[in-house]
Amino acid sequence: MDQQRHQELLAKANAFIEEHYNEVDKSSYPHFHLAARYGWINDPNGFCYALGKYHIFYQFYPYDAKWGPMHWGHATSTDLIHWKHEEVALAPSEDYDRDGCFSGSAIEHDGKLYLIYTGHKVLVEAGDNSICREVQALAVSTDGVHFEKLGVVIEPEDENIRNFRDPKVWRDDADGLFHVVFGATNLQHAGEIRHYTSSDLFHWNLISVVKEMEDNAFMYECPDFFELPATDAEGKAGKWVLATSPMGQAPVGYTRQNPSVNSWQSGSFDGKVFTPESNLYEVDRGHDFYATQSTATPDGRRVLLAWMNMWKLPFLNYPDHWCGALTLPREISYKDGHLYQKPVREAASLRTKEYAMSAADSTLKSTFKVVTTNAATEISFKVTPQENDAEQYGIAIGNSIRLFFDRQTKTLTLFRLDLNATSYRALPLAWDQEHELQIFIDNSSIEVFIDGGHDTMTSNFFGKDHSVSLYATNGQAAFKETRVYDLERPMFGA
Repeated sequence: MDQQRHQELLAKANAFIEEHYNEVDKSSYPHFHLAARYGWINDPNGFCYALGKYHIFYQFYPYDAKWGPMHWGHATSTDLIHWKHEEVALAPSEDYDRDGCFSGSAIEHDGKLYLIYTGHKVLVEAGDNSICREVQALAVSTDGVHFEKLGVVIEPEDENIRNFRDPKVWRDDADGLFHVVFGATNLQHAGEIRHYTSSDLFHWNLISVVKEMEDNAFMYECPDFFELPATDAEGKAGKWVLATSPMGQAPVGYTRQNPSVNSWQSGSFDGKVFTPESNLYEVDRGHDFYATQSTATPDGRRVLLAWMNMWKLPFLNYPDHWCGALTLPREISYKDGHLYQKPVREAASLRTKEYAMSAADSTLKSTFKVVTTNAATEISFKVTPQENDAEQYGIAIGNSIRLFFDRQTKTLTLFRLDLNATSYRALPLAWDQEHELQIFIDNSSIEVFIDGGHDTMTSNFFGKDHSVSLYATNGQAAFKETRVYDLERPMFGA
């Protein structure tokens, strides 16, 4: 390893950020979601609690607000909400990662923080990233900030295997071994998720393929694999969850409308074979949610983050010198045969002021009511659709977003109206039941948690008008128990 060259490249990236971060146009920059000080973000990496704090790394190109040779950005937190930007952790420097330090994960071991990541090397001069060699590589830090590369630890068995990436590592206390899963496209051009084990993080053995191709998925990006305790009334055993982002699957009805779809399935795992209970299903029904990564918290929760963007959908803030952010951290649980997501409880610390609306003020008939002009807002309410006769009703954010219950389709629809980004996502709902929405709005993003996190919808928007209104068209709608919160803006001045 050329450690000196790596450190020089890291110093160059850090110096560039310090010199240019004041050029970022913050008119759409997140107030409480994590984004880079300058440049491009995609997949979250290395999400963990280690050395006394939370760490989140992310795919990062520090020199432009567009995808480029991937580095690893880094931030730390003590509460999952207030993040401190750290120095860049990894930069392409070796032959095996010369075109990018691709996604991976992190684990604490013997008082050190280890990163396992994919080294990406393009094999043609034209720079076609599909003609490449990918390997799993290791890096280590004693202080959790400065990392030394340790080299390649897992290689594909055949030179014709191109997709071979995104390792997620954990340690099993029962067998004392380290485990890792990652995605690959095998020689039959089918996607699979491989499972390896190691006693020392350096020497790995292929144990099994925990996921084979489903619905023409030629590659499973960013897999995660973990056990959740059951919380249903029967007190059943916990479930193993396989999370991944399949490539190549076609849309079905209202689902899988995004170019790539973050998906989950639950089942059982005996240390070698994963037995799923169902097919993969889409975990977030909005426009912008990809590449989840989770960690266990010291108090026993499972918390995840995702990239709050989507490949092949519009990125309209390139000129602002930043692009991409991570979602709010979400607690996940398994209950009554379903996986739930909800904002981490620490998100309540963002609230600075509450506005409760009376039933009279939140019952609208063919009109709208502005409830806030704050660009950092949380709003919640309940509705029972069959009690309302309005054709559509919900919230509007300026001229960019409509989130509404639609009487004709019996769906909750998230409609993005921005020029060059217009499209909608829809979620069918039981029309005779009460539904509760908890919504976080942050300058250029919306995260919607439905019925305690049974479903979620996440999207970006690009308008400058942040006024939030309740509205009802062609009839009356009652929004019950409506609450609006002003939120703190910890990232805006970062």
